[in-house]
Amino acid sequence: MKLILISKKNLASQNISKILIEKLKPKKSKKMFDSEPILELKNIDTKIVFAENEVTHLDYLEEEFKKLNPKIIIVASSHKAKTKIPTLTCHSPGNWSSADYGGTPKTLSIAPAHYLKHALINLKNLKEERKLKYEVSLEVTHHGPSLEFPIIFIEVGSSEVQWQDMKACEAAADTIIDLVTKKISPKDSFIGFGGGHYAPIFTKRILEQKIAIGHICPKYQIHHINKDMLFQALQKTIPKPKAAIIEWKGLNKDQRDSIIKLLEATKTPWIKDKDLKK
Repeated sequence: MKLILISKKNLASQNISKILIEKLKPKKSKKMFDSEPILELKNIDTKIVFAENEVTHLDYLEEEFKKLNPKIIIVASSHKAKTKIPTLTCHSPGNWSSADYGGTPKTLSIAPAHYLKHALINLKNLKEERKLKYEVSLEVTHHGPSLEFPIIFIEVGSSEVQWQDMKACEAAADTIIDLVTKKISPKDSFIGFGGGHYAPIFTKRILEQKIAIGHICPKYQIHHINKDMLFQALQKTIPKPKAAIIEWKGLNKDQRDSIIKLLEATKTPWIKDKDLKK
């Protein structure tokens, strides 16, 4: 069963939900989730649930998630940035260090790499087909919640103007619909190290090559990587990663040397991003 999560406190999430309900026409069930009735789509084995809290603070719902035992949780969300650049993004949550924006410190959720790849490709295709003046990118692993379930965020950003743009929200909704109605085939998966928050190199590799990437640790968090966080990234990326990819120019020499030393000490295969085969 796949689970679509909507936050009652998130404007983009609310707008995306209106489109989802209009297109999918779910049936209200007698079962409840966080004090709201669960909406069911029995023909595609999917449920839509509503949370009272913001999307980054869902850890309090862990027991309710366990009762439903979803194959994947897809969160409809806003994306916020000071630049206010119109952006459609996707990523999995988790904290490499502190938990300033929800979740648990030094704890990653499960990143379904093949779903992230499918979502990214879909967002890019819809942006081009509908001539949306939006950037499309993957984001690195960041913020809460910290859940023991595969989870991805589909986001519209980067300001209230875009959160109210129903064409952008429709692209997010249609991507979510694609994720719950299509068979998502596993790809060779990897974890990533290096680069900036919007992971332009990893985004490019995913779009152009036959690979999928789950958890990504950016340059600004690389000093927090130790054996425990590496093992989390490997164990909480599905399918099981074949190797780690190092964005060579996205790290300085000291950072590269540190990561390579850790990868080799733990016998974790690694590859430079430029050496990936198309």
